[in-house]
Amino acid sequence: MKGIDLTSPTWRAIERTAQEQIDTLRAKNDTPSMDALRTAELRGRIAAWKELLALAKPAPAPTVDAGGY
Repeated sequence: MKGIDLTSPTWRAIERTAQEQIDTLRAKNDTPSMDALRTAELRGRIAAWKELLALAKPAPAPTVDAGGY
């Protein structure tokens, strides 16, 4: 992403924190006694951390519409 130094100590700390949070949330989500509402909440939180980490990945190239062929 433009404007983010992906080699900076700050970004590395963000990556570590995000991955730790994802790991913790996944472990909680694997608890068999978790109800559906709590599971959905944890999955949403995991998705948010993943979106943050995705800032380091290049955007996919746009696809060309071939007119439905």
